[in-house]
Amino acid sequence: MQRSCLYSIEPIGLGSIGVESLTSYISRLADAHCVTVGDIMAHLITLILDKKYINNIVINGGNGFYKSASAINGHGIIAEDFIEAFTSLTKRKDIRETTLVNCRKLVPYRGLLKSSKHWCPSCFQADLESKQIVYERLSWVLQPFPKCIIHNRILENVCPFCGSSMYTLERKSIPGYCTKCFYWLGNFKENKDATYNSETNDSMRAFFFELINFSLEDNHVSRSISFYLESYFDGSLTQAAEFLGYSKSTLWGWKEGANLAPLNALINITSKLQLSLTDFINNMEKSKITLNDDPSRRIVISERTKKDHQKIQGFINLIIAEKKPYSLSEIAKLMECDKKLLTQMYPNECQQIKRIYLDAIEESKLSKNKTLKKSIDNAVYILLKRGTYPSSGKVEQIR
Repeated sequence: MQRSCLYSIEPIGLGSIGVESLTSYISRLADAHCVTVGDIMAHLITLILDKKYINNIVINGGNGFYKSASAINGHGIIAEDFIEAFTSLTKRKDIRETTLVNCRKLVPYRGLLKSSKHWCPSCFQADLESKQIVYERLSWVLQPFPKCIIHNRILENVCPFCGSSMYTLERKSIPGYCTKCFYWLGNFKENKDATYNSETNDSMRAFFFELINFSLEDNHVSRSISFYLESYFDGSLTQAAEFLGYSKSTLWGWKEGANLAPLNALINITSKLQLSLTDFINNMEKSKITLNDDPSRRIVISERTKKDHQKIQGFINLIIAEKKPYSLSEIAKLMECDKKLLTQMYPNECQQIKRIYLDAIEESKLSKNKTLKKSIDNAVYILLKRGTYPSSGKVEQIR
């Protein structure tokens, strides 16, 4: 593959909530050149970057790098490396907008990205039916986003045909298709009985839009936390901790700039203060939270919102009846409640949910191992017919 033959394609949805991820762009770029992602990595990226973690792909084979490929969409060294490489290859100046590098000074890497591929079947199907390009959205890679911000449905992470989970980027990645069995991942049957909070989804949509279009200097978050601590809590860490739901030591660390607040915490804080991300960072006193009338403007801590247990019970019963492989953490996020509440209020149901979830993981592993064994056997057979010794590297290249 000649480096000069790599022509540019345009990233999709830049600056919008439907912005494409860099891993998706890489997959589409490979497909546009009738090669695989593995070919681009082995023959182009290794030459441009000359980094040990990339070169090991060629030398040793295996999936070592792909296991952490979600970092390509983040804001660390790997993201910067891939932005540099694909900017060089395509001559485009907007590649960085398919990542979260603009958020480096806003949120830490911890708690930012999912480790495996997630997708919305409705988005894939909409792309296909409208005859648009099928691609993967950047919002899907964020840990605190369990649902599609467009269709308000749970993101999938297991192929319905072969039961495989996937890394965010793999050697044979093609947006919209399983990398193991190449089954179309759109048009899943959506669970119509599940109820979601559309207001929460609107809030997440607005937050994500601000997040990807944001830029700021050092210490803005710590200054903002200090500002609201003084404005609404009289500088009291105890009051702020009670209202926001974090320990005093954690809030102190964020206030002093010793640590950045993780993305899920930033979402939670702005939500409880009823501020947009922009207003929060710019220290805008537009909060709609209830304040008492005294000059100190201390926040009146309201009673905990009562949970709709009928709704929670119905959702749990549905999951058990349909044997949906959801973890308790995922259910807690969807129902907007604490995991501890679920285990205390529904202990028997939680045990059933755990068994369904663990059984699904085990079944997925068995299916994956079966597919892998078949793939390896086929690769060994091909190599032996060619008269080539089937080393692990050679097998991996064919597989």
